[in-house]
Amino acid sequence: MSKLYFFRHAQASYGAENYDELSPLGEKQSAILGEYLAGKQMHFDQIFVGPLQRQQHTYQIVAETYQKRGLNIPSPISLPELKEHEGTEATQKAIPQLIQEVPQVKKWYQEIVENPKLKKRNTLLAFQYFLDEWVTGKIEVEGIEPWHEFRQKVKSGLDHILSETGKGETIGIFTSGGTISSVTAEALRIQDERRVAAMNFSIRNTSFTTFLTSGNQFNLLSFNELPHLAEDMITFV
Repeated sequence: MSKLYFFRHAQASYGAENYDELSPLGEKQSAILGEYLAGKQMHFDQIFVGPLQRQQHTYQIVAETYQKRGLNIPSPISLPELKEHEGTEATQKAIPQLIQEVPQVKKWYQEIVENPKLKKRNTLLAFQYFLDEWVTGKIEVEGIEPWHEFRQKVKSGLDHILSETGKGETIGIFTSGGTISSVTAEALRIQDERRVAAMNFSIRNTSFTTFLTSGNQFNLLSFNELPHLAEDMITFV
């Protein structure tokens, strides 16, 4: 029986020009995750990391903690299939048209103009609305990888990881919430794409979701664990 730990990256720079960078809080979250794993003397036989900066930086900070404690951690194997879906980019392209065509979306953005404090809440509501439509194929955005292709790539990446996992190994995977949601859906055989996408909104930064694998079996062991962060350090984006 082998165990796979899927770690969500730490908090990125939501609302900044480059979202893909870890925020100062995200760097602290990563360091705390590293201290937790090193304190448990968690051994990994292999590490896979997605191509995004926030995914790689989260791993790098964890690895630095291991190295400071004199503990070994494998060099990461970069896996393109661990990249997050392009829902954020798709939303940015689609929002101007949605504001014109969907009254509720227009209302959310009018409220932002009237009260800028609502920007984070209302843009997330608009993002949720867009995802519901996008993942079911009701909206297509030119130049953006469709949701169904993202899901297929995640499955391909998971198959690759499983093929490289030896008996009794412990594997660490640093990726994003949408990817973890998709992998969880594979384990639980969830076919409702809206439910798959909705899981992403529950997955907390630096949380880990764990799976057991043996032979043809791939089962969920735990979901969205976060024993290392205090309440005031917990974030979702």
